[in-house]
Amino acid sequence: MLSVIPPLWRGVDAYVQVTQLPGPGTILQWGPLYCFVARIPLYFGYAIECVRAGAPFPTPVFFIHPILTDSGVFLLLLSQHVALCSVAFYLIAVTTRLLWVRLILAVLWGVNPLFYTFAHCVGSETLSMILVLLVGATGLRIIRHPRKIPGKEWLLFGILVWLCILTRHINATLAGLLSLTFFLLSAYRLIMIRFARSQLLRRWQRLRARQALQKATFAVAVGISCIVLANVSLRGLCYAVQIPYHSTVGFTFLFRLKFLAGFPVEKRNQLLDKVTKNTDSADVKKLISLLRNAFPDETPNWDVMAFRKKAQASLFPPQTDPREEKFYPVLNRTAQAFLYPPEKIFLSVVATDFKRSQEATIPSVVRQLFADTTRYFSYPELVPDQAALFTFRDKSSAQIMAIFKKHSYFHHPKNFGYSAFLFFWCVNLALLAVVAKVWTKELAEVSSYAAALTLVGLFMMLANCFLTVFQPRFTFPMWELTIVSVSILFAEMIKSLFSPSGCLLSYRDEQGKRSDLLKR
Repeated sequence: MLSVIPPLWRGVDAYVQVTQLPGPGTILQWGPLYCFVARIPLYFGYAIECVRAGAPFPTPVFFIHPILTDSGVFLLLLSQHVALCSVAFYLIAVTTRLLWVRLILAVLWGVNPLFYTFAHCVGSETLSMILVLLVGATGLRIIRHPRKIPGKEWLLFGILVWLCILTRHINATLAGLLSLTFFLLSAYRLIMIRFARSQLLRRWQRLRARQALQKATFAVAVGISCIVLANVSLRGLCYAVQIPYHSTVGFTFLFRLKFLAGFPVEKRNQLLDKVTKNTDSADVKKLISLLRNAFPDETPNWDVMAFRKKAQASLFPPQTDPREEKFYPVLNRTAQAFLYPPEKIFLSVVATDFKRSQEATIPSVVRQLFADTTRYFSYPELVPDQAALFTFRDKSSAQIMAIFKKHSYFHHPKNFGYSAFLFFWCVNLALLAVVAKVWTKELAEVSSYAAALTLVGLFMMLANCFLTVFQPRFTFPMWELTIVSVSILFAEMIKSLFSPSGCLLSYRDEQGKRSDLLKR
């Protein structure tokens, strides 16, 4: 890909992330971690260009005012590919010790274009992808500890989740990954008490359930700490660059309101009437009244940014709110009025988008990355520094999309939607349960963790459907976490099927743990 595919860009968003000054866009709208870490390879690439031209090395001011070069973008993509390969290698190695199973997983990951296309794209989703894979591997290591989990493992998991949140705000849902795992495990233990054949086994299951609940409680504390630390970090960065801190949920929710454009005027006004009753704020009511007249042509191509400017000018002229300290809270309260409580019409729109996410295929996600790259040709004045880059120099939108069409690697699996993959995941989980019963092996921990990974991915997708308009790329975290989950289930099932001695040894170890626990 580095040799034949030009660098892909996540539209104007990616340009803002790697070139804009530290401010609301690079700290609040998008997570600051990628916005600033990506400038390191860009710096070295620009330094290479300076050496070739005989110019002096760039000063540290470059990190405030980056200059895009082909060498810098190439080093950024190279670092992303190397990071992905390293993390994928680590995850597969943690998943199983059997070499031939590792090779199978490596081949399956290699023929899947999803991860590698994101690694070839400039944008915060790439760093998020890499960190989420690390979270998946670290969580697996934690769940495999039979008794006390070392503090360094909790610390590493917490740091990774914190970094994930600083990359993409929606990653805050990962804070509940291990707590959900241990709650599922505890529920399983409590259910198994009813099926225990002896008082000793019932006592053992009860003790194990208590252990899982204790770990779940600690995991909740770790998750909350990660979210709080991420919020404190954002506030600290805002203080350092002297900008007011505010949530951007309301601004993101404006894009969710595009669904109103497809409704008849009467139906739209009925919904807005009900939403108006959910708030006591005069500013929010005024914003909702502006929405009534924002869709004159009843076209789905509603210009969100134009409406935002109009609403801001109407509510708070620049001279009265120069730093938007009043406007963003109004947007947030408007989102709250729509979301709490949500109306039936709104829920039906969310359900429709969630259904679309289940039908999304990997090629549709990959295609959007190419389509986002072509947005430059629609708004060249917004991204002036990109004109001289290899991706856009002497090229057209059709030429970039032709690259996607030319390489069959990006088109497979062609008609395999997420719902089919989720069914495959369910079959894997069921087979693992059967194997565990046949071999009398304790696999509840791994199964609970695999289920938690998939559920968190689905919840992340559902949250996106509530907060913003559907895009295929929003399905990526759901795909990623489920792929990690399937890899874990597959490796564990193969190990159980083809390593019966390991199963017997595991059974004996389990009996030993049971005796030790009951003695304590």
